[in-house]
Order: sequence, then C-alpha cells, then structure tokens
Amino acid sequence: MSSILVANSNADYAKKIAAVLRTGGLNVSGVCTTGSQVIDFANRHYHGGVVVCSVKLMDMPALNLPRTIGPGYDFLFIVKSQQTDISESLSCASLILPINRMDLISSVSMLLDISDYSSLTVKKKIANGGFDEKQVLEKAKNILIERNNFTEPQAHRFIQKKSMDSGKKMIETAMIILNM
Repeated sequence: MSSILVANSNADYAKKIAAVLRTGGLNVSGVCTTGSQVIDFANRHYHGGVVVCSVKLMDMPALNLPRTIGPGYDFLFIVKSQQTDISESLSCASLILPINRMDLISSVSMLLDISDYSSLTVKKKIANGGFDEKQVLEKAKNILIERNNFTEPQAHRFIQKKSMDSGKKMIETAMIILNM
C-alpha cells in the first residue's frame, strides 16, 4: 500500500493539508517539516507513495528530493503564486496557492491511482472499444495542464513516464487520470 507524506516547513500548515486529505478519505502516513525527515520516511517506507510538499523545507529546498528519493515516490509540490516559473520547470505535478481542496484531493488520488491501480477494468474498457485514444490522451493532458500546472510537453512526458514506470499503456494511464 502506498504512503502519503505531507512536508512543509510550517508544521501547522502541514497538519492542515493532512487534515484536508483525510477528509477526502485518504490515509496520510506522516507529516514532517524537513527534507531529512522526508528522506528518512521514504527509506523506511520503501513501498512508495506520494509526497505533498512545499518548495522549501526547513533544512533544504525540496526541489531535489524527487531525484534523491528515487522513482518510488511521486511529488505534488505546493507552489506560491509568485513562484509559478518554478512549477513550469518541474517534472512533478504542482498546485498553485491558494489551493482548491478538491484539486488537492484529486491530484493526490490520481498519483496514488496511477501507481496502485489494477488496470483490469481499464483493459476491459479498452478491449470493448469506443475510445478514441488520441482524444482520451488529450483530455488527460488537459487535466494535468489545468489542475497541476504542466505545460503540454510536461503533461505528455508525465503520462509517458508513469506508463513506463507502471508497465501500463499510455491510454491506460490517461484513463486513470480521467478516472474512467
């Protein structure tokens, strides 16, 4: 089972984010304020998951954490509105402050679903046909662009990478993003 970790230099803000995720039915495994705590948590909980993280933590900038921790964890960065240029340079999903509760819950759920989802249902839907693969892929990219501040190439690369990491076809990953 995947873990959800909330990391923010402000402990109260981290707890509020965790509370929002819990009200959305998600199980938050930990809350921390430093990058070293995130690294320690990831090393102890090797089964992967999602880290909801501010750009800067108490002991380090968090932007290098995805490379440090490796492919088992997806990152959802919380970015201040004056830092939107940072979100454009990330290969991870991001949300711009102020955060919409549903966008936060949906984004974390999507990241969990991509890694945990049993694709049998999606494969059956694909086998039954009726889907224009290009249209489904475009709709999924548009969700990532609108909700998670990706550029079009970033959204495409995100779907491509998640598909490769999980052993799914791109259409399967796109359908998971669309929650089909």
